[in-house]
Amino acid sequence: MKKLIKNEYGSFTIEASLVMPMVMLGTICLLFLGLYMYQKVYVQQIARIIAERAAYNWNNSHMDSKTGNFNPNETDGLYWRFTNDSAADLFGFIVPNAPATVQIPSAPSNIMNLTESKLAKASSLIPSFLSGTATYTNHLIDRKVTIALQKPFYLSKSVFHWNGADSIKAQASSRVVEPVELIRLTDITRTYIGAIKGRITPRKAKEALVEPSGSFGGDTVTITSERQAASYLKSLVNGQEKVLITPTGKSRTIDALDAHGVAHIAFYTFTENQLRSEQMTKDFELLKQGSQVKGIVWHFFKKNAAGVVGPSDKLRRELENKGIAVVLHN
Repeated sequence: MKKLIKNEYGSFTIEASLVMPMVMLGTICLLFLGLYMYQKVYVQQIARIIAERAAYNWNNSHMDSKTGNFNPNETDGLYWRFTNDSAADLFGFIVPNAPATVQIPSAPSNIMNLTESKLAKASSLIPSFLSGTATYTNHLIDRKVTIALQKPFYLSKSVFHWNGADSIKAQASSRVVEPVELIRLTDITRTYIGAIKGRITPRKAKEALVEPSGSFGGDTVTITSERQAASYLKSLVNGQEKVLITPTGKSRTIDALDAHGVAHIAFYTFTENQLRSEQMTKDFELLKQGSQVKGIVWHFFKKNAAGVVGPSDKLRRELENKGIAVVLHN
């Protein structure tokens, strides 16, 4: 018996028959684990992007979901935060109230309220093979958009079903932050509350909260020439036309220089080569100098209803990198 135990004959075969299946099984498990984690991160990334875009564009439902561009004449109304922002969530501790929720995929429709339409518009960017829910909660100082997604994970149930891994789930939240509105409310509280206290009855205050009729942008203005566009800018920003000299001795005509030192320039017809070689170079010199202008805004006006307004995405990125803002007028 001792000789049989000490004999090493056949040990390689036994080790190979035991170790090789374990190595193969471990490799397959790591392969499927990596595949599962990759898809998990992919779904999580999409949920995070959609939640952040929805929160960023929350103050105007007319904003483009990808770029944030919008027409200044298109707004949600002056009092949408009181009437169309799930304000009932504030009283959830008294009366149970379900948060605004839409199913994914879904598209904005007339039967949806403003909150649901915003969620549906942001959810329209989600790929069709993903499903889930988009939720908005309003707790006054904590307003949050939550995107919950799931994707089927096609694998034999006998392998991973015990761990509930037949689907991949991810959730991301982003808070709605409005710095401009916060500053405005703080300024109103400090400046006006003390002045109007006791001078208006609650009934008159309620009557004052009536949605104004008509367009907030005033009458529609039709621009037919670059001269008319420059004149419109002067009245819009209450500025004056100025001719400035760049540090290299070149002259630059500013269509409207406002009281804050911001230069506004109108473009109606243009070529991008000309913008790069002349106007952008002069404006960058003025910005770098910093003494004659505090900022520069380029305003692009659409030539006709079928035309494309504004520069190309490449030129727009170049302008933004040089500190020049771009505004599109439809």
